[in-house]
Amino acid sequence: MALTQLGEDIWAHEDTMPLGGTQLRLRMTVVKLACGGLWLHTPTKLSTELQAAIDQLGLVRYLVGPSNGHNIWLNDWQSAYPKATLYVSGGIPKKITIANYQLLDEHFDNIWSEDFDRQYMPGVNFFNESVFFHKKSKSLLVTDLIQNHSDACPSGFAGLMTKCVFRPLGFKDHCIAPPLKMGFTIKDKSAFAQFINNIKAWNFDKIVVTHGDVISQNAKLEFSRLVERFVS
Repeated sequence: MALTQLGEDIWAHEDTMPLGGTQLRLRMTVVKLACGGLWLHTPTKLSTELQAAIDQLGLVRYLVGPSNGHNIWLNDWQSAYPKATLYVSGGIPKKITIANYQLLDEHFDNIWSEDFDRQYMPGVNFFNESVFFHKKSKSLLVTDLIQNHSDACPSGFAGLMTKCVFRPLGFKDHCIAPPLKMGFTIKDKSAFAQFINNIKAWNFDKIVVTHGDVISQNAKLEFSRLVERFVS
């Protein structure tokens, strides 16, 4: 199946993206908005099958690249859906050929407030990530902030890279994005702590990560455990 339903008016497409000689698991999240249009978070590789499944759900109105490393297929999706509005994090515009876009930055006025709460990750230019809470399905949507690398180690060269490089760097099990563990990436630790506390106040019951399996067991407790270092 091209799409898997995660809750009311929310679906996922499972794919991978290249990273340092391995294939990193990647999830696109699709939400049907209260207005009836579709909102696509972190688009994956476009295919005929996937496009047909999307078109059965409704009209694509928004394409969202919410963190700086998630631009690979935005050009293809914009070509397929030229009437959709593109919203991207601050590091993406220089990586794409699309001139017509809106920035997801600290000044963004949340035009999707009927469907989502949104928090902007302050002072982390490495990601410039926006985190969303889909109210109807009680889903926390993260791109890089929280990840889930609990899969078995792959074979071959990818397995060697995983065991010798990525896992030592922190890409393993439920984890915080490893760059955030390096103090220099967070320029304003007080503002970042407030960002984390604002997310903790949301009433989510699952974490729809972009990398790895959805975290559905004790999601709020797991989030609090993972981010404790930033608010203690």
